[in-house]
Amino acid sequence: MQKMIMIIGAGILQLPAIKIAKEMGLYTVVTDYNKNAIGLKYADYPIIMSTRDVDGTVRVAKEFNKVRKIDGVITVGTDASLTVAAVQHALDLPGNRIDVAEATTNKIKMRKRLKEHSIPQPEFYSCWSYDDVQEASNKLGFPFVIKPADNMGARGVMKIEKSEVIRFAYERAKSASPRGEIIAESFMDGPELSIDALVWKGKIYITGVADRIIEFPPYFVETGHIMPTNLPIEQVKNALKVFKNAVRALGIEIGAAKGDIKVTSEGAKVGEIASRLSGGFMSAYTYPYSTGVNLIRAAINIALGLPPGDLTEKFHRVSVERAIIPGSGTVKRIEGVEDALSINGVKNVFVTCNIGDTVHIPTSNVEKCGNVIAVADTREEALHSANLGVKTVRIVLSDEGELNDGLLRKNALLKLSGICSVCRNCDGNECAGWLPGIGSKGDGSAFRRNITVLKNYGILSSSLTKIDNINTGTDLFGIPLDVPVVVAPISNMKRNFQSIFDEREYNKIVLKGAKKAGTIASISQMEYSMDEAVDYIIDPLKEIYGHGIPFFNPAFGETTTLKNIEKCFELGVKLCGLTIDLKSTDMDSLIDDKWLARIIRESPLPLIVKGIINPKDAVKLVDAGVKGVVFSNRGGRILQSYPSGLETMQKIIDKIKTETLVIVDGGFRSGEDIFKGIALGADLVMIGRPIFIAAAGSEIDGVSFRLNRIKEEFREVMRVTGCKILSEISKDKIIKF
Repeated sequence: MQKMIMIIGAGILQLPAIKIAKEMGLYTVVTDYNKNAIGLKYADYPIIMSTRDVDGTVRVAKEFNKVRKIDGVITVGTDASLTVAAVQHALDLPGNRIDVAEATTNKIKMRKRLKEHSIPQPEFYSCWSYDDVQEASNKLGFPFVIKPADNMGARGVMKIEKSEVIRFAYERAKSASPRGEIIAESFMDGPELSIDALVWKGKIYITGVADRIIEFPPYFVETGHIMPTNLPIEQVKNALKVFKNAVRALGIEIGAAKGDIKVTSEGAKVGEIASRLSGGFMSAYTYPYSTGVNLIRAAINIALGLPPGDLTEKFHRVSVERAIIPGSGTVKRIEGVEDALSINGVKNVFVTCNIGDTVHIPTSNVEKCGNVIAVADTREEALHSANLGVKTVRIVLSDEGELNDGLLRKNALLKLSGICSVCRNCDGNECAGWLPGIGSKGDGSAFRRNITVLKNYGILSSSLTKIDNINTGTDLFGIPLDVPVVVAPISNMKRNFQSIFDEREYNKIVLKGAKKAGTIASISQMEYSMDEAVDYIIDPLKEIYGHGIPFFNPAFGETTTLKNIEKCFELGVKLCGLTIDLKSTDMDSLIDDKWLARIIRESPLPLIVKGIINPKDAVKLVDAGVKGVVFSNRGGRILQSYPSGLETMQKIIDKIKTETLVIVDGGFRSGEDIFKGIALGADLVMIGRPIFIAAAGSEIDGVSFRLNRIKEEFREVMRVTGCKILSEISKDKIIKF
């Protein structure tokens, strides 16, 4: 009688197993919670059931088994080992013990069992609360890594390099854990191997060793792998020894095993071991392409209680998988798939996004937009074909439908009539002396100086550098940003802009528009008001779950300022700002470094300070404990003889850069300007007036449109200059005229 295999999961990674099972003459019963999962279309008996629902899957398996006998259970590329083991146990089928499956799906249980057997691995601590993570950080030191104990695909995983990031990383990992259980472990530096194996009658058969490509720090996003590894043979042998010992220590006696092994300066260490075949297209595609071995067929045989069959490698080729990461925006068109498939060596192109989807720079392995797989006789040829395939697939992004620069400017001109000329070249000439208003002090020379200083630098291209998967992203105390741009705070709508927005309305627009574009906005307490109420800040932040940077004026007093910061902390805000560059004679409080130090010391959130124009002030503030400094001449609105924020930053940056977040503001308009600011040492750049004008032009969509346009310009500059990540943007990429 024709045998029946139960396959847990029906996604793109399980589809090859379903097809191969049918080629083997097996009936397939397949489960997945997604009724539209591609594998269900190929299943003989599709069942809607979550791969994580252990009890539900056991129940439907028992019911099905009464009608048609199930002869084996398997999964590929997803963390459903516990579900598989439970069904195997319930139906008395070949498989590992339940406790083995638990140890290979829960990172804490895995680490504890490996520790009992003295398997090399990082130091680790189980954490349930924020205090637990804080205590673990004291023991581990920086950097360390935080992970949900019971999830996969790098969801919620993050490298922590300073204390200000811990709360954000903790909340992110906590939300990614189904049970809320977290593990903190020491960071392991070095290359990483992905290893697949089959286990039959106690013997471990290695079925693939690949180099993993991990990018987009502080997150751990696998952007591809190369089969076979190119590491020295002795390092590979050491990694395989550690892997096999770990498999035995965990009690995996039958089926499949996959491991992520870090090759550190202290030797190989276990990153993770699972009792299943790997995902990431390795077991179903790159290993068979590289060796001619049908690994999934062998795994299905074992699941049925049969020997794996012939595992002899038929040939030795190189196969490469590379991720498709287009950037951030809304998917408008998908082009070039057929062209990519026509490239010599390209075997597969998978696109996992759809037209209309909103995509961002990934922070986990489930946020990529597709994959290209190529094979060749040499590593160089395979990499070339895969990278060319990624470049050929064009996922065209459009941020706001029919919105364009012309329409945005037209709408802004109508809204800002008599307030702002919406100049095509926003250089401060037209609005010089417009105070109160959008202009600058006196003849506008301080405003124009911001523009002039930036124009004094040119950008050097690099025609000989080949790059792919450009990462324009960064993080702000752990908050992922798709581009190193923060919307600058603008307030006093009634005084400066004839109430075309009220404070609350404008704050909502910029907060939501910035988040939509994958970055973050600052909003500010009104400086010329004695009203201590800040509902116009708190309410918009509440609507967006704290995704913003509120700036407060400490001249209202220590108690009031700390109370406002505490309110923001309760909303989930991750950092606050203090505006100290403007003193009002209407206020009694004096602002000095000692007085500020008390606020900084007692604040539940890290604080950054805006408006620094004197290098000595920057040093005092850093000594007082601020975590970030915004260098800004306030758009030339205080004194017309102010230097630019960029000039001040360059005078002091070497003295404060190591531990302090450096933000520069003033005159930044384009992606090229952003590049110059980063090259000169800033971590982030603030943009104010262009975003205000965009908000006037089309509110939330206008803000998002302008930020996305700047982001794409910035990406293009990185491409032309040969910079793949922000840390590669350096002063030697620019030239002073």
